[in-house]
Amino acid sequence: MNIWKSFFYSLFSPTMIGQFRRQKIGRTILYVFLLVLITNIPAAISISSFAVTAGERLQHVLSEDIPDYEVESGTLAAESEQTPYTTHIDNTLVILDDSGQITPNDLAGEANVTALLEDRAFMVADGTVEQLEYGAFSFTKAELQEATGSFLELLPAFIALILILLYLFASGMKFIGVFAISAIGLLLKKIYPARLQYGHIWVMSAYIATLPSVIGTFLDFIGRNGDASFWIYWLIAIVMSILVFRTLPIPKRRQ
Repeated sequence: MNIWKSFFYSLFSPTMIGQFRRQKIGRTILYVFLLVLITNIPAAISISSFAVTAGERLQHVLSEDIPDYEVESGTLAAESEQTPYTTHIDNTLVILDDSGQITPNDLAGEANVTALLEDRAFMVADGTVEQLEYGAFSFTKAELQEATGSFLELLPAFIALILILLYLFASGMKFIGVFAISAIGLLLKKIYPARLQYGHIWVMSAYIATLPSVIGTFLDFIGRNGDASFWIYWLIAIVMSILVFRTLPIPKRRQ
């Protein structure tokens, strides 16, 4: 059976998962990497889309006719008669405020914002909030425009690096999860005395992780990734483990 069919059957068939116990460890490790790749596609798309959208929006905002400004020793100074300066460019609210009148809390509920406040840069892109304190940075409007243009040229490489690091981290966490499920399997072995070695249990645990991982990804996608998703993941993993062990053949006792 190819690895894609294994993924398909792992979503609903405890019987097939039980039969997978005879697979080699190497194939199962490859399956775990594939599972991580599949379940992280929505996150990768979201991160890439946000980075590209935010970068293009920032470049567009900076290229428009807004007052000159500079950040010196972590504080904004804007050359504008209107304080704070606000305008709408396309569907984005643009703010320059060196007076401290506006705070990030005042922008709650805004869908798209690019704001240079007194002590930090603040951006909201489609409801996703990012902010960065100036700290020791010093720059002018022209320098920021130039730096933004250079950054956008390198943005695909940065996104690729971030996604690779995210994938490696997620893979590490998934293997930890598989080992945790295998610990549940060792406890179930005492209840369901099937003829199993630890390698068999670990292989089954990798496939048992499929359904809770996919459901967890779906909950993240619809924005329901709170504390409940953690408990849902492990509830599904425990129930699936029990169902799998119930399908395993129990050796007959000798007369």
